[in-house]
Amino acid sequence: MKSIKSNLQERIAFLKLRSGDSDAFAFFYDKYVKSIYRFVYLKVGSKQVAEDLTQDIFLKIWQHLVDKRNVRSFQAFIFRIARNTVVDYYRSSKQELPLENMPESVEIIEESVLAADKNLDIAILLKEIELLKSEYQEVLLLRYVEDMSIDDIAHVMAKDKNNIRVTIHRALTKLKTITKGK
Repeated sequence: MKSIKSNLQERIAFLKLRSGDSDAFAFFYDKYVKSIYRFVYLKVGSKQVAEDLTQDIFLKIWQHLVDKRNVRSFQAFIFRIARNTVVDYYRSSKQELPLENMPESVEIIEESVLAADKNLDIAILLKEIELLKSEYQEVLLLRYVEDMSIDDIAHVMAKDKNNIRVTIHRALTKLKTITKGK
């Protein structure tokens, strides 16, 4: 979970942002742009589309904050906007989620997990995660790569906290089954 210092910095920046300080928005942009890009890229499978959607997401965030709407958790808020933007992208383009582009996405997750210094055989684990359905992939990404709380994941995915706990449990159980089967 977030450190106390990081949490305090984020709260101070959020208060500055609410009072109209555009430098505070730069703080949040710098902090979350890579995570949002990675999240979007995993969903769309195209670097160009992910870059465009990430830009749109931050414009929506800025507009939402300019309108002075209430935000409980900034991280959950931006991932919810990211998720909804991806859904809107697929609705407007009438495409389905690209499963064939997943091998490219392994490199992006691998970079973030390696940066977190995990002692796992990353390539094998990520290949096994790709075998899970997209809902399981998403919940594992938010929980274990983005380090989000159950409450925040529930907000992002617009589901009940208990539903998220069950989904995480099922995803991990399925992943264990896949891992033991090899």
